[in-house]
Amino acid sequence: MAGRTSTSFGVAATITILGILCLALFVVSAVFFGKYNDAKRNVDSLTSTQAEIIADGERNSDDVRLLKNEALRAGGKSLVGYLLKSQQDMMQAVTGSKRDSFATFQTRIKDIPGADTGPLLSVLGARDAEVKRLRDEYAKADAARVQAQTDQKNAVDRIRGIEESHQRTVDALSAEVGQYRSEVETYRTGADDYKKRMDEQAAKDRTAFDETRRNLEKQLAKLTDEKLILENQLAVLRGQKNLETFRGRPEESLVDGDVIGLNSADKTVALSIGAKQKVALGMTFAVYGDGNAIKPDANGRYAPGKATLEVISVDDSSSTARITSEVKGNPVVRGDVIANALYDPAKVYRFVVFGNFDTDRDRLATSLERQDAENMIRAWGGEIVPDLSGEVDFLVLGERPLLPPRPDAAAPIEVVQEFIRRQRDVERYDALFKNAVSTGIPTLNENRMYTLIGKSPARAR
Repeated sequence: MAGRTSTSFGVAATITILGILCLALFVVSAVFFGKYNDAKRNVDSLTSTQAEIIADGERNSDDVRLLKNEALRAGGKSLVGYLLKSQQDMMQAVTGSKRDSFATFQTRIKDIPGADTGPLLSVLGARDAEVKRLRDEYAKADAARVQAQTDQKNAVDRIRGIEESHQRTVDALSAEVGQYRSEVETYRTGADDYKKRMDEQAAKDRTAFDETRRNLEKQLAKLTDEKLILENQLAVLRGQKNLETFRGRPEESLVDGDVIGLNSADKTVALSIGAKQKVALGMTFAVYGDGNAIKPDANGRYAPGKATLEVISVDDSSSTARITSEVKGNPVVRGDVIANALYDPAKVYRFVVFGNFDTDRDRLATSLERQDAENMIRAWGGEIVPDLSGEVDFLVLGERPLLPPRPDAAAPIEVVQEFIRRQRDVERYDALFKNAVSTGIPTLNENRMYTLIGKSPARAR
C-alpha cells in the first residue's frame, strides 16, 4: 500500500512536472511566437521602407555601389544622407536655396529661354557665348560712338571756324557795300545831272532829226523819180540784150574741132577732140571748110555744112566718126572744122550715183564698187552730188540693192543693223528713181553711163 502510494506520488509528480513544463513551454512558445510576429512585422515594414528608398534590383548596380563608396569617403554617411546632402549642395549652387527640390528646380528653369532645347550647361554656355558676342559688339559700338562723338566735335569745330570765317567775310562785304552805297549815291547824283543834260541834248537832236528827215524825204522823192527813169532805161537795154541773146553766138565761135585724118575706104574721119573734151558716142557734128563758112546770110539763115558726122569711137584726145551725109563735089578733107551748137566741152555735168555696180566685171555687183563708178565720172570731168536737185543733169542707177529676209527678235544686233542699212538703201533707190521720173531728170544705167563718158572698165580675167 505504501509502495503504491510512493509510486503513484512519483508518477503524479512527474505528470505534474511534465504538465508544468508543457505549460511553461506553451507560455514560452506563445511569447516567442508573439515576438516572432512582431519581428516579422518589423522586417516587413523595414523591407517595405527599404524598397521605397532603393529597389532590390538597384542595390547591386554599379552606380549605387559608386555612390555608397562616395558616401563612405564623405565621412561615413549613409547613401540617403549623402544623396540628400549632395542635392542640398547642388540646389544651393544652382538656385541659391538648399531647401529647393528638383521639381522646384525644373519649374524654375522653364523660365530660362532655350532650357528645353538641350542640356542646361550647353544652354548656359551658348548664352555665355552670346553674351560675350553682345559685349564685343557693344564695345565696338561704344568705340564707334566715341569716334562719332570725336568726329562730331571736329565737325562742330570746323563749322564754327567756317561760320567765323563767313562772319568775317560778311563784315568785310558789309563794309564794302557801305562804301559802294556811298559811291552809288554819288553816281546817282551825277547820273541825274547827266540825264538832265541828255534830255536837253535829246530835245536838240529831235529837232535836228525832224529837219534831217524832211530833207531825206525830199531826197527820197527825187531818187524815186530818178529810179523810175533808170528802170525804163534798164528795160530798154534788157530788151536789146535779149534780142542779141536769142540771135545766138556767131557760128564761127562754135567751132569745136578739126578733121585730122581721113579714111575714104571706110568713109570715116579722125577728129581732134576726144574723151578729155567730153565727146560721147553717137554725137553728131557738121563739117565746114573753115569758121567763116558758117556765117549767117542776109536773112539770118546759116548755110548747111558740106557733111555730117557721127562719132563711133572715142579715145582720150581724139575720136573717130563716120560720114553720114556728104555734098557731092565738096568732099571732106583734112583741116576742115566741125561744129555742134549743143556741144559745150566747158560744161560740168552733175551726177547722182546710187545702187550696186560691177566695175570689175566679175558679174557680182556690190555697193562698194559704186565708188569706182563715181571716180570714173570725176576722171571724165563730171561732178558727183549727194542728192537730186534742179542742177542735176543725170541720175546713174546701178542694180537695185538686195534686201535679205527680216531677222527675228533673237538675231544679233549686227545682223539687225545690216538689215536696216540695206532696207534704207532699197528705199533710197526707189525714191531716187521715182523723183527722177517725176522731174524729168535723165536716168542712166551702168552701161549707158560708160557710153556717155566714153569709157568702160576692163573685163575680169
